[in-house]
Amino acid sequence: MIKLVLSDMDNTLVPFGRPQVSARTIEAIHACQEQGIDVGPASGRDRGEISSFFGGDASCFNTGVMVNGQRVYYLGEVVYEKTLPRDELRTIEKIVAPLPGCAFITYRDDNFGDWVGDTREGLAEMYDRAFMCGGRRHEVLPDYPVVKCGIICRDPDRLRGLMALLGEMCPDLIFPNTVVNWLDVSLRDWSKADGVRILQRVLGLAPGEVCVFGDADNDLGMFAAVPNSCAVANANENATRAARWHVGASAEDGVAIALEQIAEAGRVFNETGEDVLPAFMRGGH
Repeated sequence: MIKLVLSDMDNTLVPFGRPQVSARTIEAIHACQEQGIDVGPASGRDRGEISSFFGGDASCFNTGVMVNGQRVYYLGEVVYEKTLPRDELRTIEKIVAPLPGCAFITYRDDNFGDWVGDTREGLAEMYDRAFMCGGRRHEVLPDYPVVKCGIICRDPDRLRGLMALLGEMCPDLIFPNTVVNWLDVSLRDWSKADGVRILQRVLGLAPGEVCVFGDADNDLGMFAAVPNSCAVANANENATRAARWHVGASAEDGVAIALEQIAEAGRVFNETGEDVLPAFMRGGH
C-alpha cells in the first residue's frame, strides 16, 4: 500500500502560471489523508511560498520535502534541515552585490527575503518576481543560517556569466537557471531525493510504500530513489523515460486523478486488508 505521496509543484501538481492548484487536487489530497496516506510537495520552494498555491490549507503542505530536500517537514514540524555553507554565501555576496540590476537574496521563515545588491527601484518588476514578501535591502548580508537563497539579474548575458563564474568560485554549490532572470543556489551533492529518503526513514516506510510525481530533470533523483516514480504527460523526455508510471498532464489534473486512485486503493486495504494497486499502476510501464 502507498503510504506517502510527494509531488513536484510547477508543471506537475499545478500548471505553470496558475496561482493555485485545482479544487479537485485539494479534495484528492484530503481523500488520501482520510485513508492514513501522507501527501505533500517535493519542491524547490519552502512552505511560506507554497502556502498560496493551496489557498492557505496547511493540511496540504504540512508534510513535504522543501527547498530541494534541504528542509523536510512532517505534520508542520521541521524534522531535518541542511544549511548552505556560509563562506560560499559570502563569496556570492562579493560577486553579485556590486552589479547593477542584480541582487542576492537569502530567505528567512515565511519567505521573508533579505537582499544585498541593487535597490528596489533598480530591480523593478523583478522585486515582486523574487517573492520577497516585504523583504529588506542590506548593505551587508545578515548573519543567520541560510537554507534557501537565490540570485536575480536583469541582463540575461550577465546571468549566464554569473552561472559560470559562481560555479568556479563556489565548488560546493550549483546555480541552475530555473526561471527567467533567476538562479537557484543549491548544494551540489544534495537533491529532493535526499529529502525523500529522510522522510521515508522518519516515517519508517519501505521504498515501495512511497510514490513520487514529477516532470523535469530536477525530479530524476527522487525518481531513482523509490520504485513508484510517476511522470505527468507534459514531462520532459528525461523524466518521461525515467518514470516507472505515467499519468495525465498537469493541466488535466493528472496527479489529482492518480491521488484519487491511491486513496481508493487505501480504502480497500483499510476495509478488507487486500493490498491492491492504484488504477494507474495496473496498466504497465
